[in-house]
Amino acid sequence: MRMFGVMMASSNNFLPSIRKQFSALRFFFSCKDFIHLISASVIFSISCFYYLCDENMKQSSLFLFVLLMLALGACRITKSVNKGQSLLYKNAVNLQLSEGKLSVSEIQDVIRQQPNHTVIGIPFRLMLYNSVDSAKVADKRFRKNQKLKAKEIHQAKKIEEVNARRIEKARRKHREYYTEKLIPVDNGSRQRSFFREWLKYKYGEKPVLFDTILFQKSIDQIGIFLKKKGYYGAQVSARISTQDEKTTVFYEVKTGLPYVIDSVYFLGAQNIIDNYVKWNGKEERKTGEKSLLNRNLDMDYLSSYREKIARAMRDQAYFGFVSSSVVYVADTSGRNMKVKLGLEFQPRTVSHPVIKDSLTTVPYSIFRVRNVIFHLSDTTQVKESFKNYLEKNNISSLNDPLETSFLATVNSLVYDEILCDKKQAGKFNLPQHSPHPFRKIELRFNGSKPTVKAKLLELQNYLEPTNYYKEYYIERSYQFLNQLNLFSSIKPKLVEVPNQNLLDVHYFLSPSKKQSFSFEPKFTSSFGLLGVNASIDYSNRNLFHGGEKLMVTLGGGFESQPIVFEGGGKGGRVFNTIEFGPSIKLEVPGLFPVPVQFISKRQKPKTQFAVGLNFEKRDIFTRRVFQMNYTWKFLVDKTQLFTIGLPFASIVKFVKIDKSTDFDAQINSLNDLFLKNTYSNQLIWEDFKLQLEFSNAKREYPTSKGKDHSFLNSIILFNSSVSFAGNTLSFLTKGQDTMANGQKAFLGNGFAQFFRNDNQFILTRNFKSKLQLATRLMAGAGVPYGNSKTSMPYDYSFFAGGSNDNRGWKARSLGPGKYKYYRDSSGTATQIGDIRLGGSVELRIPLGSTLKTAVFADFGNIWTYKKDINRPGSEFTSEWYKQLALTLGTGIRLDLGYFLVRLDVGFPFYNPSLPDNARWVFQKRDAYYLDGAEYYGITSGTDAEKITQAKPLMAKPFLPSLNFGIGLPF
Repeated sequence: MRMFGVMMASSNNFLPSIRKQFSALRFFFSCKDFIHLISASVIFSISCFYYLCDENMKQSSLFLFVLLMLALGACRITKSVNKGQSLLYKNAVNLQLSEGKLSVSEIQDVIRQQPNHTVIGIPFRLMLYNSVDSAKVADKRFRKNQKLKAKEIHQAKKIEEVNARRIEKARRKHREYYTEKLIPVDNGSRQRSFFREWLKYKYGEKPVLFDTILFQKSIDQIGIFLKKKGYYGAQVSARISTQDEKTTVFYEVKTGLPYVIDSVYFLGAQNIIDNYVKWNGKEERKTGEKSLLNRNLDMDYLSSYREKIARAMRDQAYFGFVSSSVVYVADTSGRNMKVKLGLEFQPRTVSHPVIKDSLTTVPYSIFRVRNVIFHLSDTTQVKESFKNYLEKNNISSLNDPLETSFLATVNSLVYDEILCDKKQAGKFNLPQHSPHPFRKIELRFNGSKPTVKAKLLELQNYLEPTNYYKEYYIERSYQFLNQLNLFSSIKPKLVEVPNQNLLDVHYFLSPSKKQSFSFEPKFTSSFGLLGVNASIDYSNRNLFHGGEKLMVTLGGGFESQPIVFEGGGKGGRVFNTIEFGPSIKLEVPGLFPVPVQFISKRQKPKTQFAVGLNFEKRDIFTRRVFQMNYTWKFLVDKTQLFTIGLPFASIVKFVKIDKSTDFDAQINSLNDLFLKNTYSNQLIWEDFKLQLEFSNAKREYPTSKGKDHSFLNSIILFNSSVSFAGNTLSFLTKGQDTMANGQKAFLGNGFAQFFRNDNQFILTRNFKSKLQLATRLMAGAGVPYGNSKTSMPYDYSFFAGGSNDNRGWKARSLGPGKYKYYRDSSGTATQIGDIRLGGSVELRIPLGSTLKTAVFADFGNIWTYKKDINRPGSEFTSEWYKQLALTLGTGIRLDLGYFLVRLDVGFPFYNPSLPDNARWVFQKRDAYYLDGAEYYGITSGTDAEKITQAKPLMAKPFLPSLNFGIGLPF
């Protein structure tokens, strides 16, 4: 296939390129340190870019492939292996499995000596280690240490002279003491690595040399592992093969038949057995397989399974149940490797009530919650010395006697304001409007009033009075208390009430700082457009003592926005936009104004009010935006978050644009209704907004067949939003006359009317080798109707291209549809559409703890909903699948922990805007240039002559695009 090859047009063009290639080749072979290796890689990449962008692509593909292979082999992986030693190259396992489920990877994990780490089969870290000369590093380290030692000797001598002068001065003044100057403690400068040393030993990896002792231990270890898995008759042997200082170890593993659990019986208290059987039945129905029957006698699985049993018992109100109370009794005397397994539930071990330092056993019992007490360890409401405050209240200790790491509390109140409705009153046999028996807490605090309202704390508690104890309830309560972001320290404590099977639940809370100011500079990259911003933020996380969060922000900065018309205005990478504006956001717990008693605790509802003003100035227009939001947020379970806008007034947004005279004239001269709509004043009144966010990151999945699947986990993210706008205003302006542009107006402004739906699905799978495969699908559509005569408002339109989208195209330059941008000299550089389809597949490869790389493929496009006479081919049709642009690319990432810097190169592989027989990168460009020649009026001469005349007037297709970004693309 001719995808990445290069076919030179003539020998005159070919020979210089050969010289360049051999020059790069010589550089590769000179790779003696990491700088050369990186430089060589850059030269190779640039060569690839150069040839990929050339028109003819036949002769150099093979040469480039050979060049890459030679580059990778330039630094031998056995370079640091001494004579008589060999590099452990590979562990090969031949597993002959008689019965059961056991993978080769599980056997390989047991082997004591592992080869050097590889990425897609290449030991990059070992190559990096070998590329830096050890002798030169050792010599420089020796010289550096000598300098440091000389410096320390000189420093010690100077300090000794200073101390001698101080002693003499003290004697003259008849003092019995003096201030001794001490030698400063070594700050680690001796250990501080220089660049090549840091590179070799920090990111490089020493060669793993084959060790015969570890080889024999590995054989023994595999045998032990197989016995733990139930294969007591397993046979393990191994042999080695060494060639060119590289050793491959071949392990032969014959498992034989395993011991299999044939039947299970139970011993112990009947109430525990009954609860276990009930729980186990649910688990087996959930997983579709038996928990014990027909499984191998696997010690690892049985150990983890009894931990699971203990957790299940605690979740069924058996307080204090521990895994050591579950004992297995295995009878292996049966025939055919069948095991009769006993499951014995032993009683609870507790301290003896009379004999000190002695233990006794009692039956496990079901526990209920008696009281729930919150301790607010806070002194902000105390107007005097805290010690004096405690003494006045007859409290001698500063700390709480129950939990000494928290301050003592003096005052208390009981919160029981949530009342029973008719149904609940009948359930609890209480008069209607009685206090709810479960919804009651005690709050202990200092000062005149608590800094956090009891109503808010009660909403976070799941261990409710008189209800059964469940361990996951205490974990859930801790999680939601922590999510309030009001406390610097949280500690739940359960206190058993003697001889009553009751628990008192205590939550010790240390409030965090209520108010804060911050200055936050930002370096941004959106769709590949760079920006420098800063904001001054004021936050109050507990405005009215009920967890209300207020955020006031004044932000501004400079951004790079794309040019509107090709060749016009300042655009590209320069900061051509000034933007600033204030915003206020208030977040209130609950669905305001719905009373709290009508809301489920599990949904954690929040109401958010937001008001913002934005001012944007460019050389061609000034844009002002005013926006108000009223939204509700609530959880459905651990995986789903819903956001709903206030019906009939979810979001109100007004956009006012003042265009420059030249820009306005240019837009009017084109008579483009879509473009006019984009750069006009707009009123957007969203009647309804619904957004769903789904993530399985917190969901627990049962493991299958006792196998640990943590190395193959998949994270699913799904976002979907639905918006309706303009219908309320359309109803209010019913019967009103239209303006000159055919629109109705509200308060003197035309308003938009549309429906919009946008969806994004992301699947990320992490593999054991730390590789990560990420996929994304995007689909969105906006339908303008009624008062919107042409297209969607600019802020609600779709874009394609850029560092977070299709990386083979510049930001917002792809599409729409098969619109031929090169046949429109007055076209806009920024393209928008009403419909979007796209996706990406990206393989992320770690090269170290900080340095990572990736290879990716992006596809997609945008379309208009209605036909646009100024952009022929832009509308969505049944041939949409033929208009999906395709990009292949690679990138490098620097992961600094707190943020990630990314540089990606995207190669356009399929361009739907080009003529049918020139859309693929490996096809000839003649049809493209002839199409352009027709547009530019070049009609005379042969096709070759027309192409020659058109080339200077037309952009070269399939040029790679360089994308800089902050953070991952998705």
